[in-house]
Amino acid sequence: MTKILIYDVDSKFRETLKYTLTSLGYETVVATDGYSVLPLAEQNKPSLFILDFKLPEADGFEILKRLRSTASFANTPIIFASETPKFEIEMVVMDAPEVGYVDKPLSGPQLKAAIEVFLGAPKTAPKAPAPASYIPPPGAPLDPPAFSGEPDLDGTRDDVIELD
Repeated sequence: MTKILIYDVDSKFRETLKYTLTSLGYETVVATDGYSVLPLAEQNKPSLFILDFKLPEADGFEILKRLRSTASFANTPIIFASETPKFEIEMVVMDAPEVGYVDKPLSGPQLKAAIEVFLGAPKTAPKAPAPASYIPPPGAPLDPPAFSGEPDLDGTRDDVIELD
């Protein structure tokens, strides 16, 4: 299973990200502080990092420099998930190879697309894959709602999705 190392100062965001990545079919490793990212990476050999950019102990650029100076992670992809505007991150990291960016708050489909740019589709299928025709709206769960096939004549059913 493909491993992704996560580090963000917000513990709720870390847990949400961990849950989302697991449901997408990835194994996760969670760093609880900036100083533990490199030791955890060396121990677990992740295929990708998802990091916040503005961090109290060591900012995302400092972690990027540490990872890139290690032969094992010189080319390992990094996605910055941050509220910091993309252009600010781009100005700091310049043309560092294998670096991506997603805005916070992020959605499952947005995160999945960003990861697949670097890693392709996950090696193991998600627990409950969505049918190809189901595209969830931003912020919606990735699993499609159960649909009974019955019409929603009075507008009270919660398994019917309004398309307009």
